[in-house]
Amino acid sequence: MGEGAPQAASAPDGRLGEVVDALAAGRTAAQVVDGEGRLAWVSEQMQLLAGVDEETDLGIGHHLDEVLEREVWHDLLTAEAAETLRHELHPRLADPETAPLWVLALDLRVGGRRRGVGMLGVTLRHPDGSPLGAVLIYAPLLPARVLALVSEGDEAMFTRMADLSAPAQRPAAVVFADIDGSGPLSRRLPTPVYFELVRGVTTAFDELVGRHGGIVGKHAGDGASAYFLSDSHGSDAAAASAALRTVQELPGVVADVVADLAESGAEIHRQDCLMNIGAHWGADLFIGQIVTGGRLEVTALGDEVNECARVEQVATGGQRLVTKNLVERLDEDTAGALGLRPRSLTYRMLAELTRNGGAAGGKAERDAGSLAVHDLGPSGLR
Repeated sequence: MGEGAPQAASAPDGRLGEVVDALAAGRTAAQVVDGEGRLAWVSEQMQLLAGVDEETDLGIGHHLDEVLEREVWHDLLTAEAAETLRHELHPRLADPETAPLWVLALDLRVGGRRRGVGMLGVTLRHPDGSPLGAVLIYAPLLPARVLALVSEGDEAMFTRMADLSAPAQRPAAVVFADIDGSGPLSRRLPTPVYFELVRGVTTAFDELVGRHGGIVGKHAGDGASAYFLSDSHGSDAAAASAALRTVQELPGVVADVVADLAESGAEIHRQDCLMNIGAHWGADLFIGQIVTGGRLEVTALGDEVNECARVEQVATGGQRLVTKNLVERLDEDTAGALGLRPRSLTYRMLAELTRNGGAAGGKAERDAGSLAVHDLGPSGLR
């Protein structure tokens, strides 16, 4: 089991085990205690919230009062939340006259911040009224419309983002892209049409990145970025391949966006919306989450990120510039699957492609002029 992986918490026997099986299938953040108030089970989702690893002792089989003093739960539950649980749980197990359902508002510490959650408690009893145990189910205190927005996202990508809660050095491929000549295009098109175009391109980019196992980075206007981590893909070659596959397919999915707009009556054609793309490899990028009150995103820092941005800024007319560092991460099989023959590719120094000595060119020469790049050309167009 790798670092950060949840423990395999075995289910208790009998009726309590049946309850646990139902909870496990529902992927809820939950705990189950037995009739004596001992912790009997912790769901995988709850373990992920608590940040457990293979060495963590959750306290299974111990009384909840003692369990709540353990480091893992002390770090997750605020002191007020732990005291509220103690105050509510024990009387409800002991008194068969109490209501079987109860709701509490608690604060958890997740990602270094206090976060309010709702806890639904369900007291379980044997047919004779004696305590069988209790289920504690945790859910975010969010309005339904907010939860609906979150649910529209790519669950697999959100999971990959959640795995990056602790910033660390991670090898990854980096992709930057933006619309060529977006300034003149934004002035020519009606503002609502241009907004639809940018929204469509952004959505297509994000979906494509998710399809190939990447993580979307920052969006700025019509520009976008993405990261393809070796850890997520299992090897440098697989991560590089996923990034290059995205580079190859992006012009096609953007062309579909343009075609849909044209069908709606907009005066726009495929050649009006070419994507300039840069792709590079970072061996030691520092990658992690940035979580604020208004956003959750993954960002990467390192020289190679800046270099990739410069590569994309130099690209023009829909060029797809990929660096030699990235291509040479491929092995023979992954290169063949992409239709590439790395041994036959030729490269040019980025400084040779600068835009007439303009601002982008000057910065590119300064920051990444010595990078060897290859334009993938029209092979990725459908």
